[in-house]
Amino acid sequence: MNYFHRIIFAALLTSLVSACATQSPVNSKPAWIDNPGNGVSASAGIHVRGRAAQEELATLRAREEFAKRFGVSINAIQSMDTTVTNGRAYTVGADSANENTQQNDIKAAVKAKWIDPDSDELWVWLVPAYELDSHTQNH
Repeated sequence: MNYFHRIIFAALLTSLVSACATQSPVNSKPAWIDNPGNGVSASAGIHVRGRAAQEELATLRAREEFAKRFGVSINAIQSMDTTVTNGRAYTVGADSANENTQQNDIKAAVKAKWIDPDSDELWVWLVPAYELDSHTQNH
């Protein structure tokens, strides 16, 4: 390898290393988990009934936390029964939620979701619906 090729190789290697050092990881934790602003963030771990049930549970937890801020109470009941027969497991579940508000109706919507790649924990970010409406009107 001649001197010219070594210089080009060293320059490319230096730029590659500096580019990698300045980039944040692709799967880094979103800021809204620790600082949800006017909204709330909540999570749910791996669920025996799959990803949809995990998302439903995380959203329910977020709604309950969101409701506490606005004087709304949510009573949620979840029950699951697992039966094992001849080495096979059968799971039956039921859930219900009852909301009671002392104020006007307050609408909220999921603004973002994120799955922690290390733990497979699903996070949801629930914000007041008016924030989503004003954001879409501005863009």
